[in-house]
Amino acid sequence: MPTPRLHVEGKWLKDPNGDRVSLYGLNTVDPYWGRNYQEMGDASYGDTLHRLTDPERGWHPRVIRVPVQHSLESVGLQRTIDEYLRPTVDLLGDRGCYVILDYHQVERWDTEEIDQQIRTFWNAVAPAFADDEHVLFELFNEPTKPSGDGRADWDAWRETAQPWVDQIRLHAPETPIIVGSPRWSSYVKYADDNPFEDENILYSVHLYPGHFESYDVDAIAAAAEEVPLFVTEWGYVNDDDKPEYIVGTTSGFGESIAEYFDSIPNVNWTAWCADSLWSPAMFDTDGSLRTGDRYMGGFVKQLLADN
Repeated sequence: MPTPRLHVEGKWLKDPNGDRVSLYGLNTVDPYWGRNYQEMGDASYGDTLHRLTDPERGWHPRVIRVPVQHSLESVGLQRTIDEYLRPTVDLLGDRGCYVILDYHQVERWDTEEIDQQIRTFWNAVAPAFADDEHVLFELFNEPTKPSGDGRADWDAWRETAQPWVDQIRLHAPETPIIVGSPRWSSYVKYADDNPFEDENILYSVHLYPGHFESYDVDAIAAAAEEVPLFVTEWGYVNDDDKPEYIVGTTSGFGESIAEYFDSIPNVNWTAWCADSLWSPAMFDTDGSLRTGDRYMGGFVKQLLADN
C-alpha cells in the first residue's frame, strides 16, 4: 500500500489529499535485541517483520512502532542508525507500512541527563529520517516523575519538552511527532487545554488493564475531541506471573478497549507486543500466535483485519 507523508490538521491525521487517516498497528522489539535475542521459531527479525506485514498471512497493520533502547546501549547511536534503524525503516517502507521511531526511555523527565540524552538522540535520528515520508517520531516513550499534581506536572512537562520538539522540527520540518506525558504517559487529558506549540503533533497514551481502570479514560476521550490521540501501547495477558497492571483477558479487557477505540473516531493505536518474550506477548517462542481469552495475539490480528 502507498505510504504518503501524513500531517496533523486539527484533531485529525490526514494524507496529502486532505483525507482522514487512522493508523492501527503493532509494536515490534528493539532491532538490535530482535536480531540477537528474538525467539520466534525459525524466523529472523527481518523475517518477522515480513510476516507481520503480509496480508496473505492475514496481517494488516498500517504502522509498526519500533522502540529504540537496547540498540543504543549495545552499539551506540551512529551504528544504531546505520545498521539497525535504516534497514528496518527501509524494509517496512517496502512493505507499505508506516514506522514510528520511538525513543524508548522510561525515566524522570526533569534531569539534565535526560535533557542531554534526548537532544543527542534526536539531533542524529531526526535528520537521518527526515526525508522518509512513512516515518513518524515518538519523542520520549514514558516520562515518569515528577507525577504529583496532574495539571501542574503537565504544564511543567509542556514547558520542558517544547524545546525538544522544536529541536526535532529544525531537522525534520514535516515529520509528525508523537508526544507522551508524565506518569508513564497518562496525562494526555490535559493536552487540549495546554497543547504544544506545533501544528504537527499527536498525543500518546498507554493503556493496559490496570490503567484502563485507574485512568480517567473519559477525560482522555474528551481531549481527543480537540487533539489527535495515539495509543502507542496497549495489551494484556492472563498469566499469574506477570505484573498486575497488564493482567487481563480478551473478554474482560480486549473487547472493552476495542469498543473504547470505536468511540473515538480520531484515535490511532499500536498493540504491544508482537513478540514471544516482550510481555504481554502475542506469540509463543515457536512463532505460533497466542489465541484464546487469555492472550491478545488472535484478537489483535482480527482487530487489524476488521479495520
